[in-house]
Amino acid sequence: MKTFPSKFTSFLGVIIFVSLLLSCAGQQKIQQESLQKKQLNKWMQDSTFQIEHRWMNPLRGQQISLIGNPNFIKIYGDQVEVFLPYFGVRQFGGDYGTASGIEFEGVPENLEIIKNNEEEYTINFKTSAKTEHYQFKITIYPNHNVHTHVTTSQRDNISYDGTISGTDEKEE
Repeated sequence: MKTFPSKFTSFLGVIIFVSLLLSCAGQQKIQQESLQKKQLNKWMQDSTFQIEHRWMNPLRGQQISLIGNPNFIKIYGDQVEVFLPYFGVRQFGGDYGTASGIEFEGVPENLEIIKNNEEEYTINFKTSAKTEHYQFKITIYPNHNVHTHVTTSQRDNISYDGTISGTDEKEE
């Protein structure tokens, strides 16, 4: 009976080991993605979550890091709380010298959470602060990444990139 050389057997053993290792890693990734989708679906059904942005993307400028700077969009049922920094150009009107960010707390107009497909959600709503009006379009991906686009009535449009997480209830 003919036997295989030991080098071939060792090589075959390494191939089998690497294949098993990759198979386990792939299975773990699939389980993590499934868990993320379940969490996201629960947050959307409960309408209770918060978004924190890592990047601000002004219309006329370069991307700006928000890491370490407070910013959020919190949704609790039909209530929305927004605190976003703003960097851009004011087109007309408005109160110069007042808060330069985008701030709102209360019940927005036309809040809708739309499940686009099995993979992502879109949230749309409108708010107003004094004489300025904002329209928000938030796209949430299954990996919990978020893209927020804000159209304003008196300033350049701006967008933000960040992540979503769950929250228990509104802090008093």
